[in-house]
Amino acid sequence: MIATKLLHGIRGSIAFLMLIVVQVASTENLSAAVVSFQDANFNPSDWTSTKYVDTTPGQVATFVTTTMTSGGFPGSYQQVLLTLREGLIRTSHLRASGASAFKWNPSTQGAFTFVDYSFNLVMTNYYNPAPNTPASEAGAVGYALLVSQGGQFYIATTEIANTAQNKQWISISRTNFTASSFNRVNSNGLQVTGDNPNFSASGSEITFGYAMGVSHGSPGVFKATESGIDNYALTLHNGDNGAAVPEPATATLTILLFGIAGVASAKRKHGQSKDNPVR
Repeated sequence: MIATKLLHGIRGSIAFLMLIVVQVASTENLSAAVVSFQDANFNPSDWTSTKYVDTTPGQVATFVTTTMTSGGFPGSYQQVLLTLREGLIRTSHLRASGASAFKWNPSTQGAFTFVDYSFNLVMTNYYNPAPNTPASEAGAVGYALLVSQGGQFYIATTEIANTAQNKQWISISRTNFTASSFNRVNSNGLQVTGDNPNFSASGSEITFGYAMGVSHGSPGVFKATESGIDNYALTLHNGDNGAAVPEPATATLTILLFGIAGVASAKRKHGQSKDNPVR
């Protein structure tokens, strides 16, 4: 009789566990609620940099990206030198290579609803004329969180590093950026309002990084900005409050482990009551 009751109990527990597993596996958002990407070292082989907007005459604006081994906040950082005459240059910097690339595919890894990010910025030099005459007037360069999806670039709020900061590192921290916070950048370097990336489960793979831009209006004169970024950090949240939810594989495994442990415990208890009855 005891064995029969125990068997029915185990079968009931397994059926209940299977129901939970099915419910977890069928959840619309399949990914973990919190996914973080960080880089404080900027290994050159991890990053890919391109010029994606150049409105200068002859499109002769140039850029040089260098990983500096010291002088960061602290340690190494990534420095970018932008040189241009009148017009605009925008560059993209994506961590697109290696096993730890800053990539996420909402359609296979799960949708997310908003993004938090932070990094440190510094402007180290401003040259007018370039390449080696320090400028007496103020200069600035813009940085922005960059989302690359479907061959398009999307940026959020532009953060400014300028000479008024006297070559001191500044800290940037932003929270709760949804897909609508990012706008596509067109070939003229302008943001197209309402043209946003897709963070939902139907969205294609996304690569994250940062974008830079600078412009000036002095005809025929080349100017250059030298600036740096350090401690890049990005967190994707799935939910309104960022509460952690395990991935289905993890959740399923956890549930099954608890289920197996419960069954094993029940068997041990039954064995004990049979072989060593309480007196």
